[in-house]
Amino acid sequence: MEQESCSNMRPKRSPWQDDGSSVTVFYEFVSKNVSMPTDLGELIAYVLLLVITWYTLLFAFRFLISLVKPVLVVLVALFVFRFLRSFEFEDIIDLGFTILGVVANLVISVVTKFLEFILRFFS
Repeated sequence: MEQESCSNMRPKRSPWQDDGSSVTVFYEFVSKNVSMPTDLGELIAYVLLLVITWYTLLFAFRFLISLVKPVLVVLVALFVFRFLRSFEFEDIIDLGFTILGVVANLVISVVTKFLEFILRFFS
């Protein structure tokens, strides 16, 4: 009789408190108390990771551009002033008309090719 009463007084052991190692105990604790990720959960995590990475790269790029832009503006201004100083006014006018002529020829050739394509399409 006494043996029975002593066995009833011992605390009951939980199923995860086996004689296993701490890794087994940790695995059983996690598998019972933490929800496992689903495919939708992984998809949401990857999308969030993509968005966070994208905004980080965008922020870094904009930061670098904000550092480089003033230097580029100064360099372009120096180049334009040197360019204007090295030519006479008549030479600059001739250069402007030459540039306009090249641009006009390019536009005319593009429009001609487009109209030829349209004529072949409707023929």
